[in-house]
Amino acid sequence: MIEVAHLLDDFGMGGVTRAVTLFEEPALRRLARSKVVSVDPDAKLAARLDAALIIDHMALSWKRLVFLASLRARNPRTRIVHVEHSYTRAFEQHNVQSKVRFRTMLKIASFLVDEIVCVSNAQCDWLGEEVGIPSHKLRVIHPWTDRDELYSVPAAQPATDRPVRLLAYGRYARVKNFAPLIEAMRRVSPDTATLTVFGEGPDRAELEAWAADLRNVEVLGPSSSPADFLAHCDAVVVPSRCEAFGLVATEARMAGRAILVADVDGLPEQVGKAGLVARMDTADAIAEAIHSLVQCDLAAMGETGRSAAKAQADTIILRWAQLIKQAPV
Repeated sequence: MIEVAHLLDDFGMGGVTRAVTLFEEPALRRLARSKVVSVDPDAKLAARLDAALIIDHMALSWKRLVFLASLRARNPRTRIVHVEHSYTRAFEQHNVQSKVRFRTMLKIASFLVDEIVCVSNAQCDWLGEEVGIPSHKLRVIHPWTDRDELYSVPAAQPATDRPVRLLAYGRYARVKNFAPLIEAMRRVSPDTATLTVFGEGPDRAELEAWAADLRNVEVLGPSSSPADFLAHCDAVVVPSRCEAFGLVATEARMAGRAILVADVDGLPEQVGKAGLVARMDTADAIAEAIHSLVQCDLAAMGETGRSAAKAQADTIILRWAQLIKQAPV
């Protein structure tokens, strides 16, 4: 039995903390015994861990390189894997002033770990081809969600005599691009489509005010049960400015709902025949994408997406099993 330690410093990280539940799946529990280790975000000295495999889920930064170096030095015989949950080509484009400095930090981090798990092919390509991390240090494993109840959401029904019901959800922050989505609905007739948005975050009051005069848009607070909303929508919109993979799109497919996603980072590789990929950087572009979406067979797209999501889950378990077996015993 291989001992695995997962390092986390933020237990409010949503999809990241849910991703760790993957290691309770029977196929992985037969290979490894996992434990979560809480790390102070400001820690510089790492602990010696009784584990053959350490999986680091924390965001990389110049400050964290000191911790990583300590982790490597104090656990010299342990395989150390970093899962890159955050950084992408679009993240760099929107948030980084000095690409040279940022990429140097990422390359140093890659020397301190044995491997980096990328959560999408797009992220892997960027880290390898543009950042310059050696390809042998990179592998792709899509992120996991433990919301299996979504597979039981009833199939979508064709919207033949009513508006198409759109859904969007997540953190109310600029990166999720909800303000242009709401603005786009001013260009969409209420007879064509409605939009429900739910979530929480610093932009909530602004988004509520933005939608106040729109009768085809509803902005709601957070919910721990997306299944309730997914059961009453026809399609899910993910207009993010950057998104390493996008678990909202995965959850929509699990629930048998068509998806409309922005053409950034890992979002497009989820679509296939399950929806549409579109430019979504402006309200006009989003409105155009919505008008294209409502002409599609959304119910058929949803069923295709659900089948693909089930296959994706099997692949995730298989790839983590392969990685675990490489740990020293």
